[in-house]
Amino acid sequence: MIPIQVLQLLTLAAAQQIHPELAAHTGHFARQVYKVTDNVYSAAGFALANVVMIEGVSGIIVVDTTSGIDSGRQVLAELRKITQKPVAAIIYTHFHPDHIGGAKAFATPDDVRAGKLEVIAHEDLLRSVVNQGSVIGPILGVRSGYSFGAGLQPEEIKGMNFGLGPVAASGPATFLPPTRTFREQLGLEIAGVPLRLVHLPSETDDHIAVYLPRSRTAITGDIIQGPAFPNIHTLRGTSYRDPVPWFKSIDRLRALGPEHMVPAHGRPVSGAARVEEIMRHYRDGIQFVHDQTVRLMNQGLTPDELADAVRLPAHLADFRPYLREYYGTVKHSVRQIYFGYLGWYAADPVALNPTPPRERARRTIALMGGRSRVLGEARKALESDDAQWAGELATHLIAANPEDRDARLVKAAAYRKLGFASMNSNWRNWYLVAARELDGTLADATVRYAAMRAFAAPDVIAALPACSWVEGHTTRLKADKTLDVHLTAAFRFLDVNESCALEIRRGVAQFHAIPPARTDLTFALTKAALDRALLGQETFAEVLKGEEGARLLSYFDQPLEAPIRLTVR
Repeated sequence: MIPIQVLQLLTLAAAQQIHPELAAHTGHFARQVYKVTDNVYSAAGFALANVVMIEGVSGIIVVDTTSGIDSGRQVLAELRKITQKPVAAIIYTHFHPDHIGGAKAFATPDDVRAGKLEVIAHEDLLRSVVNQGSVIGPILGVRSGYSFGAGLQPEEIKGMNFGLGPVAASGPATFLPPTRTFREQLGLEIAGVPLRLVHLPSETDDHIAVYLPRSRTAITGDIIQGPAFPNIHTLRGTSYRDPVPWFKSIDRLRALGPEHMVPAHGRPVSGAARVEEIMRHYRDGIQFVHDQTVRLMNQGLTPDELADAVRLPAHLADFRPYLREYYGTVKHSVRQIYFGYLGWYAADPVALNPTPPRERARRTIALMGGRSRVLGEARKALESDDAQWAGELATHLIAANPEDRDARLVKAAAYRKLGFASMNSNWRNWYLVAARELDGTLADATVRYAAMRAFAAPDVIAALPACSWVEGHTTRLKADKTLDVHLTAAFRFLDVNESCALEIRRGVAQFHAIPPARTDLTFALTKAALDRALLGQETFAEVLKGEEGARLLSYFDQPLEAPIRLTVR
C-alpha cells in the first residue's frame, strides 16, 4: 500500500507527462503568418486565437484580435512587415475573450472616435459581453481558470497546448465596443475589398463568418472551431450550444463553395476539395453526436449511459486533426444535448429529494466499513492504476469531511494520473488544477486574477453600460434578509447620462430601466467611480456613501473574498 508521503512524491515525479498525441499536436501551433491569398493573411500561434488580416487598397481589415494587447502587438509587428497601410476596420467574429481582447493593439479609442475605422460585430455581441462579465462572471471566471490551467506550474504545462491553440501569454485584455452591428447579413466594401458578413449561430449565438467573394475565402471564426473535436459543450460552463444550428451553419458555408478556409484556431486550408472535406466531416461529427444521442435518449438512456454508449465511427474519430478529442469530447457533449432537450432530471424519482450529499457520504462510508476501509481501498486502487475508482472512493470521504487530508492527497494523486494520461487538453487542465486544490498547492489568487483578466478587464468594465451593474444585482439579493423589505433605489450616473432603479420587494429585486416616479433612495454618482469599484480600486461603500448606501449594500452579496471551491466540498 502506498504511504501518503510517497503519494506526493509520485505526483511530482509525473509532472512532465503529456499524452504523446497531445504533445505532437503542439507542433500544429507553431508561430507563423500564413499567406492564404494575395491579400489574406492568418497570424497563427501567437495566442490561443488567430488574427486574420485582409489587405485592401487603402487599408487593412483585422478579423479578431487575440486575447490580449501583448499578443496583439506581436501580431501587428509581423503584419507590418507585409504592409504599412492603416487599420480601416476591426471585425469580431464573436464575443469570446480570446477574439476581442487584443483590440487596442490595432487601434485606439481616439482612432474610433475620429472615424478612422469601424468596429463591426453582430448586434448581440455587446449583450453577451455584459452577460459573461456581470451576471455569471464570478463562477464563470473561476471555472475558466480551471479549464485553461491557471495556477499550474511550468513543468506541468511544458510542451502543452490548449487543443485549439498554443499555451501563450497574451497580456492584459482590452476592448473596443462595436460601432456598427447587424442582424442577419451585411454586404459592404472596406478599403476597396467587397465583403459579406453572415450571421451563423454555432459555438455562440452571435457568431458571424466573413466571406470574400472575389477569392472565395471563408474566414470562419469558431464555426469550424479548429483542429480538434469541437466543444459542443464547454466544461467551464455556457448556455446551451444547440448542435443543430451549428451543423446547419456549416452547411451554409459549404454552399458558398469556398476555396480557402481561414479558421480562428489553427492553420488555414486551401483547395476547394480539401476545404469541403473538412467542413463535411466536421458537420457530420457534430450531427452524428446529436442524432445518436437523441436516438438513444428516445430509448430511455440516461446521461451517464449516453456518455458510455455514443462513440464516433472510425472514419470520423480518426479524421485528423479536426475530429480528434484534443479540445471537446463526445462524452461531455452528449450530457449537454440531453440536458438541452430534457433538463437535469433523468427520470428516476430517487433524484427528486435526495439525501444531502454530506449525509449520503457518511452513510455510504459506514456501509462500506468505515473511513479506514474506504481509504485503504482507494490507495489500493491507485496502486493498481485504477485511478478513476480511487478518485471515486476518495470523493465519498471528502464529501463527508472536506478537511480529510489523507483522502484529499489520494484523490489528488488519482487526478494527476488521469490528467497526465488525458489526450484532451480541457480534461487534463481540470484534473491537474483540481489536484492542486485538493493538496492545497493551488494559488487561489492566480485563479481569481486569471478570471478577472479575461472577464472583467478595465476596458470591458468601461464598455459596460452603467445600469448593467445595477441590473446584475437582481441575482445577488440576499432573499432571506429582505422578506420584509420594500424599497426602491434610483441611480443617476452623471457622466454618462444613465438612470435606472432597483426595487426590492420581499425577497425579489426588480430592475427598472426607467426609474419610477416615486423612489425611497436616490444615488447620484459617476460611471468612472463605479468602474473603480468594480476593478477593486475603491469599495462600493465609498461609492455609495452614507448610511443609506451601507443599508442598500447590506441587502446584496458583495464580490467574494474567499475562493470558490469546486473540488473540495
